[in-house]
Amino acid sequence: MNDGNDATGMKSVPAKAQAAQPSYELHSLGWKAFQQLCVAVASEIWGQTVQGFYDTHDGGRDGAFHGQWKVQSGETLSGSFAAQCKFTSQPAKTLRLADLKDEISKIERLAEHGLADNYFLFTNARLTGTFEEKLRSTVLAISGVKHFAAYGSDRISQFIHESPRLRMLVPRIYGLGDLSQILDERAYAQSQEILSALGDDLSKFVLTSAYRKAAKALIEHGFVLLLGEPMCGKSTIAAALALGALDEWGCSTIKIRDADEFVRHSNPREKQQFFWVDDAFGATQLDVAATFKWNSAFPHLHAAIKRGARVIFTSRDYIYRNARSFIKEAALPEILESQVVIKVQELSRPEKDQILYNHMRLGNQTHTFKSELKPHLPPVSAHSGFSPEIARRLGNRAFTRKLSIDRSELQDFVANPMQLLMDVIQTLDVSSRAAIALVFMRGGQLTSPVALMPDEAEALALLGGSQSEVRNALNSLDGSLLIQVKSAGSVAWTFKHPTIRDAFATIVAENRELLDIYLTGTPVPRLFHEVSCGDIGYEGAKVIVPPDRFALVLGRILEFKKQRSENTSQVNRFLAYRCDAQFLQQYLAAEPSYLKSLNLWSYLDSISEIGVVCRLHSFSLLPEEDRKRHIATIRELAVDTPDSGFLDGEVRALFTPDELEECLTHVRSNLLLKLDDCISNWRFNCGGEDDPEEYFSTLEATLRDFKKEFAADQNVQKAIDTGLERIKSIIDDLQSDRPSPRRSSNTMGSLEDTWEGSRSIFDDVDE
Repeated sequence: MNDGNDATGMKSVPAKAQAAQPSYELHSLGWKAFQQLCVAVASEIWGQTVQGFYDTHDGGRDGAFHGQWKVQSGETLSGSFAAQCKFTSQPAKTLRLADLKDEISKIERLAEHGLADNYFLFTNARLTGTFEEKLRSTVLAISGVKHFAAYGSDRISQFIHESPRLRMLVPRIYGLGDLSQILDERAYAQSQEILSALGDDLSKFVLTSAYRKAAKALIEHGFVLLLGEPMCGKSTIAAALALGALDEWGCSTIKIRDADEFVRHSNPREKQQFFWVDDAFGATQLDVAATFKWNSAFPHLHAAIKRGARVIFTSRDYIYRNARSFIKEAALPEILESQVVIKVQELSRPEKDQILYNHMRLGNQTHTFKSELKPHLPPVSAHSGFSPEIARRLGNRAFTRKLSIDRSELQDFVANPMQLLMDVIQTLDVSSRAAIALVFMRGGQLTSPVALMPDEAEALALLGGSQSEVRNALNSLDGSLLIQVKSAGSVAWTFKHPTIRDAFATIVAENRELLDIYLTGTPVPRLFHEVSCGDIGYEGAKVIVPPDRFALVLGRILEFKKQRSENTSQVNRFLAYRCDAQFLQQYLAAEPSYLKSLNLWSYLDSISEIGVVCRLHSFSLLPEEDRKRHIATIRELAVDTPDSGFLDGEVRALFTPDELEECLTHVRSNLLLKLDDCISNWRFNCGGEDDPEEYFSTLEATLRDFKKEFAADQNVQKAIDTGLERIKSIIDDLQSDRPSPRRSSNTMGSLEDTWEGSRSIFDDVDE
């Protein structure tokens, strides 16, 4: 083995890391996860598809295949192949021959039946050179065994170290070793920001079907949208993929918060960029302003993906459902591909078992608690309300201090996570509750070190806490309810999981004194994202402001609007989507000049004014003269820009049937049947610094909208098709001197969970 080959003749791959080969804490995997890792090694490193067997009826084989295998040394191995995994939970265990007494007798039985021509042993224990020679002699002395190889913890760690692809396939590995040794210096620095938001959750990561599908979509399409219910593990999957992209492709990985940050960081000259957008359309409820901004950024995003960038969006499923009515999906075709929309919560039973096992085994519960809980774990993972976040809480003492270990209480723990979380928060000391309140008032991002605004200091006093006590409380809550995250060189306190913010919002809404503290102490931009004035059925709104508190909110909004003209857009969005008719009437009375100040321009699907105009019209609060003024503007924008935003349902409602028909006729005659003039004008205005694909994507999306609207008009269909072909030709001409982006041809292998036997995965959870 000193010639650089392993026992199979496979050449070692030069290490990518900057430091010495790391060791991995393989003992923390558990027996089942170790088997899965060995399957990944066989499938990805050796290129073999291994057949798995049941846990307790495997006949001495954890995996097998039959056929020929040509190794790099030129030797061809043939016949039957058997693989066995020997797992130990002891971190420094050295394997001895006595530990393999049962395996030796199994090998003899297998060889007797012709099932072990080639036999491989995987173990996370240490293998000394002397012992390996003795073991090899013992196994090869068995009649029927022609070839034998054993792989201990050092060799398996070497496999992991040499293969970024293997690490991406089994991303939990990133949580088992020293990342400074796994990744190069640049990637390591970026990884710290990714990992800071997860704490130690990555070490508990489970390779689920959702992860495999997401990775496949990312490789094939360059884009994936992870959708799921709260607590289903979307962010953990995204983080694992981000680390894998850093490691395997050398992508420059950037975690961004909104469309503006994407446009700022997207670099046409850098092909390998990876963008992770957590809660793209809002954290706990739809953020309409953020969604509209993505409409403007989608053409840039589409162009970035085509030149080799990779992008992950995460969103709660109900938020995405609401966002779809505002998203201009034609500008980002990838978002329409069903194969890149992953329903993360659809976990198989083995996946749920493994998730619960990892969090219990690697959590901070006592040995006694784990042992008492062990018999109850199977029904917990089988519960319809089970989620990865439930597993995390069950493995953390902070959430189980008052939990009795009996079937009824455990069922309630899984079925009513929000109420139990509220109970945990309400039983905290005053300083801890005040610390959570401050993070909540800052919209979930409290910069560290903490420096309070006057309103926040006053709110803190009303809550009964002091700044020094709150600083101590923040540290005590780290890792359970709160966590420190790093971003662009700064550090902030945030909620460990968004559901903690949801629970605190419910407490605030039910407590009148807390509600007043919240409404007066929270920055106005955060109120815009978190409250609704009146119960308008806004799904996910943290706080519904009752009518007797309208005046308080109204006063703060008017003061906020006076501070900067740029604040007007935020006010418009709030009025358009988060206010009932009664609040809008009060606002119009308080600012009589507001209606005349509303003016429209392109693009309608991006500006804030159109939303509030439509909202006022729906409540019969828009005067007729203002409605007609806006209709005239929209009619001209449709041709001059051109702008298809008036085809949206809410904007259509502004028109009478005759007005809409006249507008469509105007578009047909003066734009669609004269597209050459429009396209020539766009071509003339395309600057040398513009990416042609990005530049024309807005026009292409607009023409596709009109094509759908005029589906029955053959002349228009022909004109638009001809126009789109001309645009494509112009783009090709402009890009002729640019290198074509190259996308990785890697495809994701299928590593299915194959062990579902009678042996319980929870057997060693308390070891």
